[in-house]
Amino acid sequence: MRQNGNCALEDGTNVNVSDVSVEASPPLGRAITNYIASVPLSEREATARELNRFGRWLGSETPLAQISPADVARYQEQFPESSVDINRRLEPVKLFLTSLKSQKLTSVNLGAQIRLRRASTTRRSVENGRPEPEVVRVTEEGHARLTAELQHLEGVIRPQVTDDLRRAAADKDFRENAPYDAAKQKLSEVQSRINEIRRTLGAASIYTTSSIETVDLGMIVTLHSIEDDEEVVFTIVGPGEVSARDGKISLQSPIGKALADRRTEEIVAVQTPAGEHTYRIVRIEQRK
Repeated sequence: MRQNGNCALEDGTNVNVSDVSVEASPPLGRAITNYIASVPLSEREATARELNRFGRWLGSETPLAQISPADVARYQEQFPESSVDINRRLEPVKLFLTSLKSQKLTSVNLGAQIRLRRASTTRRSVENGRPEPEVVRVTEEGHARLTAELQHLEGVIRPQVTDDLRRAAADKDFRENAPYDAAKQKLSEVQSRINEIRRTLGAASIYTTSSIETVDLGMIVTLHSIEDDEEVVFTIVGPGEVSARDGKISLQSPIGKALADRRTEEIVAVQTPAGEHTYRIVRIEQRK
């Protein structure tokens, strides 16, 4: 049996799921169990609680291929927008559903249907006193890159560094144990990056648009430098894709902020460390 028909994502995109085999698809309960085992011990209890709740709601024997974007949207609808812990409840589900797409267990990124609540930086979480995360717009490519980096850090790098630290700790004289200090510092850096990526993915919303009227995420923008009388090309990307060498900049960069929502032929002024630079927008294209 195959699941037939089109599923409409929240952005209006229709996804054909007629080629997804239900029989070959693992059940939701098994996928949840495998995912929980991959989560760091410090986060495992909270993750298991929320994913098991999601599994009971949808049915643990439901094949992954049968889960539709509408199912995920309906699950979120049961949480009142006024709930102070809505992000804490939904973030583990979003990360889990996103991981299914990266493992090719689902044909679409179901995690994109989970919309974490946007909060101002002055709003504080009742439980931990820290600002709630802003929704982060990312491209599908950027989301895939961050997911792959997270899996590599958690599955390869962190175990290696942990082993290095364990071997260095075998030398009881920590006063002059340079390998121990280096491994300890490296592990701290790796864990910080893991935490950063998990926060980004937890607040991520995959953004797609077919409009090229204004500059936005995922656009290739050709500019004419007024001062230098030459053309430069930038690609506007999200977290996980920024590369100054390749001309990939974020909307949060000085040029990105200046270009956001501007149209062809507009003149924009960009404040740089070297002073103000002026550009004319020559062309806006959708990245392939």
